[in-house]
Amino acid sequence: MAEKPQRKSMAVLAKETARQKAARFLEQEKDRLRIAEEAILVQTEIDDFDKETERRVAKLRQERNSQLVEKRQKLDALVVEMLDTEISAQEASERLGMLVGQVRAAKKSFERTVAALAEKPADAAAAAASAPTADASADDVTASPEPPTDETGTETSAAQPSPAAETYDFPPPGGSPAVPAQEGSPENLQDATLPPGPTG
Repeated sequence: MAEKPQRKSMAVLAKETARQKAARFLEQEKDRLRIAEEAILVQTEIDDFDKETERRVAKLRQERNSQLVEKRQKLDALVVEMLDTEISAQEASERLGMLVGQVRAAKKSFERTVAALAEKPADAAAAAASAPTADASADDVTASPEPPTDETGTETSAAQPSPAAETYDFPPPGGSPAVPAQEGSPENLQDATLPPGPTG
């Protein structure tokens, strides 16, 4: 009889131990879920930050290149202005704190820039001359003529058949055409009355 209560108490103790372990595992699972959520969120923030940083860097590079081109063009103009004072490239380099090769390169760059600017208006003028205008296109379009009308306003055909064409009989195949007699023809001379001749 003493073994049964002891066995029962051992089962209760094992159940309690299992519950404690399960509770601990549940707590650890909550910690794992929290850690995973925070890690995923940080990764997303890293990706967004990297994209935004790249966008800003690209914009800064674009501004940098634009300003560098502008400043280099200004420097080229100053070098040419110095050379225009009738001094050698050697002396200009010493005065400007540049190498002789840099002075010559600046002069060539300035000349290329001026040539490019001179070509732009010519290209624009050629494009404008070759482009068809709206007025020219409108002049090329011909309107269909209105049909003629008589005094009553009724449209008349362009070509009206003559009376002779209406009364002309086409001959049968192999026959001779019958031409209608016209005024002054020999067929009508026999019916004509000759005027009186001069008396002798």
